[in-house]
Amino acid sequence: MYTIATSIYHTLLALISPPFCARCGSFLTRRIALCKECRQVIQPVVSVAVPVTQKYAITLLAISRYQEPIKSLVLAKSRRDHVASAQLGQLLWELTNIKHLSFDCIVPIPLHWRRHAERGYNQANEMARIIAQKSGKPLINALRRTTHRPFQSQVAQDQRQENVRGAFSLRSESKELMYGKRILIVDDLFTTGATMKTAARELIRANPAQLTAVVACRTI
Repeated sequence: MYTIATSIYHTLLALISPPFCARCGSFLTRRIALCKECRQVIQPVVSVAVPVTQKYAITLLAISRYQEPIKSLVLAKSRRDHVASAQLGQLLWELTNIKHLSFDCIVPIPLHWRRHAERGYNQANEMARIIAQKSGKPLINALRRTTHRPFQSQVAQDQRQENVRGAFSLRSESKELMYGKRILIVDDLFTTGATMKTAARELIRANPAQLTAVVACRTI
């Protein structure tokens, strides 16, 4: 019965919302983010070490640099495009090394509640949700965004660290859950690293065994 219901669901979904390539718009025979030709445009990047404190650094993974076709999927959040966020999560799983990493839980970088209300969703959370489905690991909204400030893209690079100073707080109920755990932090874009570093410093308070970060794309 479940098989029949599932088949009907996918048939209706294909009729109502047929799969198209997010970059070139060509029709796809299965529900994936990009066609074969557009996937070949992606230029992969190696992981980098990001210093968080004088004694602590985290490994950062990304699909590519901040360029097409990943760039358009990231910017789709301004159009409230939920599908693009899910596609980014799928591409993170397929095109980075996270499926081969050992991690215990997934923590997305949160939005302030006002910005979340304006946009209707959090792109990092949607990406993390796909990774959680693929990996079978729990998604924990361990961080709370405590301040509503300008977008980092609207702030000069030398002011971005100050713009996110004190921007996150660790939820008390999450501290015990993450003690001694290997945590995967998820965000959509890494530029100066100010947001990621600030979030990581707050997560360190939970005394995790390890922090690793993954983003759709990066500028460094």
